[in-house]
Amino acid sequence: MLLGVTWQLARLVAVQKIALKNCPEIYRLLKDGEELNDLMKLPAEDILVRWINYHLRKAGQTRQVTNLGKDLQDSFAIYHVLNQLDKQLCPLTHINDENLTDRANNMIKNSSAIGVPALVSADDWNKGNARVNTVYVAEIFNTRHGLEELTQQEQDDFEKAGIIDDDIAGTREERQFRLWINSLEIENVYVNNLYEDVRDGQVLLKVIHKINPNVVEWNRVEKNPDNNFKKGINCQVAFDACAKLGVKLIGIGATDIQQGNKKLVLAIVWQLMRIHYLQIIGTKNEQDLINWANSCKGNESR
Repeated sequence: MLLGVTWQLARLVAVQKIALKNCPEIYRLLKDGEELNDLMKLPAEDILVRWINYHLRKAGQTRQVTNLGKDLQDSFAIYHVLNQLDKQLCPLTHINDENLTDRANNMIKNSSAIGVPALVSADDWNKGNARVNTVYVAEIFNTRHGLEELTQQEQDDFEKAGIIDDDIAGTREERQFRLWINSLEIENVYVNNLYEDVRDGQVLLKVIHKINPNVVEWNRVEKNPDNNFKKGINCQVAFDACAKLGVKLIGIGATDIQQGNKKLVLAIVWQLMRIHYLQIIGTKNEQDLINWANSCKGNESR
């Protein structure tokens, strides 16, 4: 859990500026038929993948990446991105080196030449670790993203979209619960927007299963909830599983989960987090914790 939380903190620092609010030029990464709201819902990792592919296309390359792990470990993609950011300081001289460690070392030297912090070694890079790569690629983006400034018309469209100051990051509670879920290390679960990501029921079901593997009726779950009816079924299963865990659901229904009701979603997730932490604490109850905290405070004052 400590590793999970530490990773979340490292990621948060690395990607906090990779958002439309802080970098309007991300507008350039919109796909045909998309609106700004669609881009705002993407996690930073998806934005970075689009950014890499944007520069690969500008470099005349047909190759595209789909992740920040294995697709980057041969250094080819980032070598070209760096070259697009600065052709003089980041030449393609060693891009065809057969030794991948040498190739990665030269790629890292190129990134250092434009001011990217030395956060990764060639051996680490060649492992294709998505977490290591995310932090490194985020630092390249933060140092020099190379996206063209918006035209006046694009700036007007951006402002009309009404991107508010706190955008989808939401309240402190939403961020806290989102970080908690992401720290659970659940396979294929990463929450970027708590209220939106729980609406098909699948995230809540996996979180509940992590807390107690015996309460979710998986035979009722729709594995591919591609319509509102299937999402409603999953939300009902999640609702029933919460009840089995002892979550207080007075005034809350499965439809509130599906609709992303902010107040009620927070109420449910808060109780799930509380149950989880009480499991970690063991037989200690809340009063035991209060007494312990007060005793620590008393010892400190003495």
